[in-house]
Amino acid sequence: MLTININKVNFKILFIIFILISGNIGAQNFIPASCYMNKSQLKDFIKAEMVYPEKAIQEKAEGIVELSFIINPDGSIQHLKIIEPVSPEIDKEAIRIFKKIIWIPAENFGKPVASRYTFSIKFNIKKYKKNCKIRGYAEITYPYQPVDTTNKIYSIRDIDSSPIPVFESKNYSLNKFINENIIYPEAAFKQNISGIVKVCFIIETHGMISNIVAEEPLAGGCSQEAIRIIKLLNWKPGIKDKKAVRVKMSLDITFKLSQKSGHQIVPNNQNKSM
Repeated sequence: MLTININKVNFKILFIIFILISGNIGAQNFIPASCYMNKSQLKDFIKAEMVYPEKAIQEKAEGIVELSFIINPDGSIQHLKIIEPVSPEIDKEAIRIFKKIIWIPAENFGKPVASRYTFSIKFNIKKYKKNCKIRGYAEITYPYQPVDTTNKIYSIRDIDSSPIPVFESKNYSLNKFINENIIYPEAAFKQNISGIVKVCFIIETHGMISNIVAEEPLAGGCSQEAIRIIKLLNWKPGIKDKKAVRVKMSLDITFKLSQKSGHQIVPNNQNKSM
């Protein structure tokens, strides 16, 4: 009897271990949904995009709007609703900002799956006014009217007029701008790192960019420097059917040390594409 009891105990222990291992394997194979931008880029985007409603400022309305939604396997959003409102005006602005964010769907065993998610946007008048001074504007201007309000994202090949970077001088080029403003990262220089960073982003209907990410990164701080340069640019928006539309673009930023010395870099030969 003693032997049988011991075997039963061992069987129970093995069964429990099997359940725990199976649970861990399942958890490891599930990757939750995420924002296309990293946390830092998302924070910067919200700061750049937010327009605090004037009525809300007058009424001193502040708080955190919490949204609930489902991210479909294709990255689209459905069942978007506000579960923690602040005020009608602020809630509307939170939804406007949210609809410009691109999401990566959850994965289970390598397959995209639908998942529910929540997202919060904080509205604070004092911080907003301080941010307006830093960014240099309170209202967002649209250089081209009318504007497509569907938030649909187009590729360059599907629009009538491609986005164009805006410079003070007509003779100034994108290549010249990048070569005059880029700083070869110290870490990359010390490690003799060179290569190309492919930066992808959305040019919004007002000409500013969003959802910026280094899809083909490079170590040594090169990816961060490439993103910094892209964020300095303002654009004329892309045009489709005589409306300003959102357009996805990519730029290749080349980091290559000069053979002669130090921190000099070989001029960039930009490749604009989708």
